[in-house]
Amino acid sequence: MPSIKISGTIRFIEETDDEKRENLSQKVMNSLAPDNFLGMTTVMEEEYAEIHLKSEKIGSVLATADDLLMNADGAVRVKKSSRKQ
Repeated sequence: MPSIKISGTIRFIEETDDEKRENLSQKVMNSLAPDNFLGMTTVMEEEYAEIHLKSEKIGSVLATADDLLMNADGAVRVKKSSRKQ
């Protein structure tokens, strides 16, 4: 029986001039890099960064996406609060 692969992509887009100037998507991606697992690939472009997820289990893809989004949110909040100081 062939195995089924589940995949998904998360794209972090720099929307504001401040985000573009600071290369925010690349900084977020670098902060998430230690969480990468086998089956994850990253792509960094000039105004966005992507994480591609692939697994045989949908639960693994969903749980990983959830963890990555929560960690990315934390990274963006820290970066934005450091701007105010």
